[in-house]
Amino acid sequence: MRPALRSATFALVMAATACASSGGRAGAPEPFGGSEPTTVRIIIQNLNFQDARIYTYRADTRRMLGTVTGKSDRQFVIDWDYPAPMYLEIDMLAGPRCFTEALPVDPGDILELQIASRFANTAGCRSR
Repeated sequence: MRPALRSATFALVMAATACASSGGRAGAPEPFGGSEPTTVRIIIQNLNFQDARIYTYRADTRRMLGTVTGKSDRQFVIDWDYPAPMYLEIDMLAGPRCFTEALPVDPGDILELQIASRFANTAGCRSR
């Protein structure tokens, strides 16, 4: 499987993009002789001044990724050995929190999340 890029941009909307696969066949060989990926990379761009604590949810299991300082970027790599939906929780320290919609995530995918500078006006971010 080739890595796919999925993007959750909260400045305007949340969107999933560019889902690539190895022909949809489970266990298909890698084109360059590598092994199947077993991780997902999550890239967070925090345009807000407040720090944000980020959590992942997979099958209703919550896992803390870490904190992204205000006005900074951070990358996380997590174990992800089979396709499953994932959604993220964005918890602004000393402020509100919200949840993304669930995205189908495959091993090897790259997720990008952008936290808007005006968090209260963020589209694609819902309370629970």
